[in-house]
Amino acid sequence: MRQRVASVLGDARVRQAFRYIFENEAAIEADQVRITLIPAPPFGETARAECFTGELSQMGFAPATDAIGNVIAAYDGTGSNPVVIGAHLDTVFPASTPLELRRKGRSLFLPGISDNGCGIVALLWSLRAARRAGLRFKRPVIAVGNVGEEGEGNLRGIRHLFNAPPWGTGGCDFIAIDGAGIERVTHQALGSRRFRIRMIGPGGHSWADFGRPNPVHAMAGAIHSFTSAPSNRKPGTAFNVGVVRGGISVNAIPSEALMEVDLRSINSGNLDDLETNLKNAVAEASVISRVEYKIELMGERPSGITPASDPVVQAARESTRQFGADPRLDIGSTDANIPMSCGIPAVAIGAGGASGNVHTPGEWFDPSNRHLGIQRLLTLIAVLAQLD
Repeated sequence: MRQRVASVLGDARVRQAFRYIFENEAAIEADQVRITLIPAPPFGETARAECFTGELSQMGFAPATDAIGNVIAAYDGTGSNPVVIGAHLDTVFPASTPLELRRKGRSLFLPGISDNGCGIVALLWSLRAARRAGLRFKRPVIAVGNVGEEGEGNLRGIRHLFNAPPWGTGGCDFIAIDGAGIERVTHQALGSRRFRIRMIGPGGHSWADFGRPNPVHAMAGAIHSFTSAPSNRKPGTAFNVGVVRGGISVNAIPSEALMEVDLRSINSGNLDDLETNLKNAVAEASVISRVEYKIELMGERPSGITPASDPVVQAARESTRQFGADPRLDIGSTDANIPMSCGIPAVAIGAGGASGNVHTPGEWFDPSNRHLGIQRLLTLIAVLAQLD
């Protein structure tokens, strides 16, 4: 693998592409900001998908949009056994989120600027640089701007892609570009299940009807019981109550309370245990508080792994080393979960630069040395697809 990577890095066309990336940081940053300023919540990615399509068309590609909204473009013809590179178009933020760019030094402050503004722009500029330098590949290369990675999107874009792959029934190698950084090589998929739980009562007046069942009290009891249980804190597991809603007034007993819960584990058995314990805590709280409840599965992300010995992982690690970084094998929940769960070689990598406060209104991205991330991505594509 070291020889394969060195051969790619020694190619004059690749070095030309690297120079083009390095010399165009200002344009890359401008594209990243412009794309990130287009709201793209799950199920609302159309405007950003149209922008992505326009960028690909200007490069001379012929992008197509599939039935679910993914934008797909072949680099140089189609065929079996492609290298597929995906960057998710959606962000975690609702469409109503204020999108106002702030700058502090080199850093850009804007919701979604890292996750996944920097991933989208890395995919676009790796293709632009490859096309400009005249790179050709022995294997097909397919770029995908996919929908529905975040939250309730439940990986719907990549699920659809692998349920009906445009390259046919053969295999592929998959690279997800998600967020910033250069050291991370995510080769193990973190499984998750997300639940929406409702507790329901008759409601009433806080004084006149005092003593009636209170769904908010019941939900608070369920949350305390579940989150304080030592049995839920096994290694490699996590849980989060991310949304709690209920009630209409301080002096009204609510008729309904709602919460949304995220369960995660690298072990499917531990994930089963978390789900069982959550449902038991809700059921017990409903009995104690005399309320009804409903539990709805919002989404599920499968677990899986691409072995460290797989050529895709080896290529990602060696490519990372060649850019002066120490590759760190990682566990995460990304679009790569889907192919990993199917036994298809896949990794998720960052797009370079640095970031922080991801998934918050204060999300920021520092583009310092971002070119290394895009160059690393182009190297990985060239190693897997093989330069022609």
